[in-house]
Amino acid sequence: MDQIHLISLIFIFIFLIQAYFYFKYFFPFAFKKNKTSLGNQNKEAVSVIICAHNELKNLKQNLHLFLNQEYEGYEVVVINDRSNDGSKEWLGKQEKFNPHLKTIHISKTQDDYNPKKYALTKGIAAAKNDIILLSDADCQPVSSRWVDRMSQSFNKSISIVLGVSLYKKEKGFLNQFIRFETVQTALLYLSFAFKKEAYMGVGRNLAYRKSFFVANGGFKDLSSIMGGDDDLWVNRHAKKENTAICTHHESLTFSIPKRKWSSFFIQKKRHLSVGKYYKFKDKIKLGLFHSSQSLLWILFILGLMLGSPTDCLILSFFILMHIVGQYVVFYKLSINFGIKFTHYKLPVLEILFIFYYWIWGFYASLTKHLKWK
Repeated sequence: MDQIHLISLIFIFIFLIQAYFYFKYFFPFAFKKNKTSLGNQNKEAVSVIICAHNELKNLKQNLHLFLNQEYEGYEVVVINDRSNDGSKEWLGKQEKFNPHLKTIHISKTQDDYNPKKYALTKGIAAAKNDIILLSDADCQPVSSRWVDRMSQSFNKSISIVLGVSLYKKEKGFLNQFIRFETVQTALLYLSFAFKKEAYMGVGRNLAYRKSFFVANGGFKDLSSIMGGDDDLWVNRHAKKENTAICTHHESLTFSIPKRKWSSFFIQKKRHLSVGKYYKFKDKIKLGLFHSSQSLLWILFILGLMLGSPTDCLILSFFILMHIVGQYVVFYKLSINFGIKFTHYKLPVLEILFIFYYWIWGFYASLTKHLKWK
């Protein structure tokens, strides 16, 4: 067997691995029907929790969206963590005129605690309701029914609800890449959770029961790790019987994306650094997906360089099937999420993502000293 035939055979095998992920996870999730859950029929009270460290600009821009939700019996708890930008004074004024708003001010973090997790722990302890709905100061709920939609996914057996959080569309290739990376991440964790194999969530739109959080020791064993207050916590505690997803277009949140590559890489270094703490089965599954995604393109390029016209035609047929499958999934998600995406650039964005994921992910895994803000 010559070299090109071996490459072609391995390429087809890798293609089948990718096809497995698409047919088991991605297509069923993308084409699922968005049904309004009747779980929280009693309209349980909700506590929205937002941690803010020197976020006065974002609070002025976004807080009113959290305070004007169409939902009875909810509160917004803002934890002002060691801010020196005037947040304390401004929040004090807002609290006088907003009955939904409660503010907590932290001047010093406990020595053995990560600052973000310490702030969250204080906020959850102060929350008066059992359903905790998390977001960030730089996030914007897409609608005034965000709290309502997220709360509807709860019932007596559900303790964790994974939501969707995306980035706003702006000009430039960096924005396109950030949005691609975010949608692919959402596709992975939501489609796996849809198949009862949840492994992470994002703290910009995540809900769980306070009673469940306390019963499981809060951030015990995670308190000193930078990051992981969302994905690692979900990775430790999500089970097929206690986790649901909420993907209704009214339940999304949006954030302002980074506008410089350097800022984006710093942000993602913190996010990628916690992947090494995932459960072994999740690392294997994610590693298989990302490895096969990378090898598919590497072998395709090698095949084009070394193969005959017939070999190139066969490889091109399979890579076209991959691109079409990806296009269909992203197009359907764009409709489901109510967003617009530049679909014709998907192959370019995917190839760039492969370089970014392996190079920056490896570097992030070696990084020990990270800071929140």
